[in-house]
Amino acid sequence: MAADPEQRSVRKQAQIVVSVFVSGVVVMAIELLGSRLLAPVFGNSIFVWGSLIGVVLASLSAGYYLGGMLADRRPEIHTLSLLMFLAGLLILAMPELAPPVFDAITGIRLGDRYSPLVATVVLLGPPSVLLGMVSPYAIRLAARTVQKLGKASGNLYALSTLGSIVGTFLTVFILIPEFGVNGIIFAFGVVLLVVAFFGLQKRLKIFVLLVLIIVPFAAPNLVGHRLTLATYSRVLGDIVYETDTPYHHILVSDAPDPAFQSTVRYLIMDDNLHSGMDLNDPNRIVFAYTGYFDLPFAVNPTITRVLFVGGGGFSGPKAFLARYANVEVDVAEIDAEVIRVAERYFKVDPENPRLHVYNQDGRIFLLQTDQKYDLIILDAYSRSYVPFHLMTLEFFRLIADHLSPRGSVVSNLIASVSGSGSELLRAEVNTFQQVFPNVYVFGVRGSGYPDLQNVIVMPTLLKDQLTETDFQRLAQNSDQSDRFVEYATNYVQLDLGDAPILTDDFAPVETLLNPITGQPLEDNGRDSYGQEVVRVVGAVLVIAVAFVILRKKKFL
Repeated sequence: MAADPEQRSVRKQAQIVVSVFVSGVVVMAIELLGSRLLAPVFGNSIFVWGSLIGVVLASLSAGYYLGGMLADRRPEIHTLSLLMFLAGLLILAMPELAPPVFDAITGIRLGDRYSPLVATVVLLGPPSVLLGMVSPYAIRLAARTVQKLGKASGNLYALSTLGSIVGTFLTVFILIPEFGVNGIIFAFGVVLLVVAFFGLQKRLKIFVLLVLIIVPFAAPNLVGHRLTLATYSRVLGDIVYETDTPYHHILVSDAPDPAFQSTVRYLIMDDNLHSGMDLNDPNRIVFAYTGYFDLPFAVNPTITRVLFVGGGGFSGPKAFLARYANVEVDVAEIDAEVIRVAERYFKVDPENPRLHVYNQDGRIFLLQTDQKYDLIILDAYSRSYVPFHLMTLEFFRLIADHLSPRGSVVSNLIASVSGSGSELLRAEVNTFQQVFPNVYVFGVRGSGYPDLQNVIVMPTLLKDQLTETDFQRLAQNSDQSDRFVEYATNYVQLDLGDAPILTDDFAPVETLLNPITGQPLEDNGRDSYGQEVVRVVGAVLVIAVAFVILRKKKFL
């Protein structure tokens, strides 16, 4: 028996209310989940988040405009459900579309500033536009009279905003810590299809049912492992473990190392290689820069208490515990899952009485402890992301307050020692010099290496200023002279120029980092062809939009 008009009206209103709320939930959830899709390839920088926020807002604005126009032409509940249906299909396809999209974008070398913007436009733009069309369309359907238009629009926009709030908290505090990103995206796509199902015409309902039945079988990886991207092809062998945390996308993989006829286990966090461990010889130095962590022992052999800010695969802490029987090591690592991964996959012994691991941000840890250290090692930076609060004058003063009178610091950065790629390095050294009487710099690949490399900055409270010759003499007299002499020969005389001092109030680390992140490693600060294309296209679009607006307003 056909439903009476009152029942149809109730169902229509329910469909409108649910559609508006769910679209609000999904649009914020997808924005947050988008950061997890982008992070393994483009990092977790301000450029990624700026792209996500800007593109989603622009897409919603376009959706509001288009939704209002379409609603006046076809004010039908079926069309509203069709919008939800199309958005659901695009979101379901997002994990499968991401690999070829990311590979294409990295292939045209847009750099870390523009690549996440283009990727966000391609992946998140279309579904965000469709979800943005829902609210104005729903208002047109819900407002029975012009006199009640204000009330209807206020109620529905409040409901949409409430959905966005729920989507934010649900995704951040429950879903991402507990489930894989692809599985969450899959679930939201299904939710959109289910909500759309009840308002669609019969033929499309059958299609939705087929999609819901076929997709889990056709794309089983949606709820399994994350994407295996070309970005990791240089190290990916067998994926041992993969997960998402509140801070990182973590990947553990085993790959052959022909030079040593061995297998190396890698820890990849977001788009950065953080640690490597030779499975046959766990004490072998896989990444050369980690050996430089020992350099302060050449100038102060009496070091007994060390703090690492940043754990990763615990390469440094494990090496110190193995090489120095009288040294105790503290590690401040903000991500609890990184600690668990290190214990499970990188042979970190949590029962070692000389190892103390704290699940805290390094700066917060220092604020809450009175412990004095002979050496503090900063290894929480990467090529595409630098936590600015660990590079400021205030933080360096905090470090100095927690050092013994002969204490030193080791800070690892990826930079060049000259040219535009040295901007962040020079700023860090200049800031250190405001606190420490002496600051020394060592290029892991040497002072003459022109491109990006690991650069070790070593501030110390020791008053005597040491020359390159002094370092070589101390290195020769040390217990590890073979390594230390090589390190000492990579002493760098750095020209600070007009480098800024970084403070909590002013620390433009992303701008300083951009000459590094904006270019492939071999470009050494030169603009790539892809970036020039983006700039030209962007300028043309701005001019075109301005021209259209001025013509519409009859200024031209």
